[in-house]
Amino acid sequence: MILIHIVPQQNSAADEIVDLLVEKKLILNAMIHENIRIRQKSKEGKIENIRRTLVVGKTKALLFNIIDELLREKYGNEMPVLYSIPIVHMDWEQAEELMEETEKV
Repeated sequence: MILIHIVPQQNSAADEIVDLLVEKKLILNAMIHENIRIRQKSKEGKIENIRRTLVVGKTKALLFNIIDELLREKYGNEMPVLYSIPIVHMDWEQAEELMEETEKV
């Protein structure tokens, strides 16, 4: 099991992404963290702040590539930042729910 992190290029896409992934049973639900501050170097070489939305959802590791392909197909050149973090320990009942309520692989 993993926590999938998604940072859309357009903050307004967060709800759309969550709805798509929940509808297709690729995640159970998601936490949406709005107004996350990111520090990065601009094309001009200056350090700047940008504001983004972070979507975090629990899923099966085997569903990562399906999620990646779905988002790549939908967003193309505006592909969200997408990565996962392994879940090492989890409540057994919640783990069972995740296994039962997401897409079978």
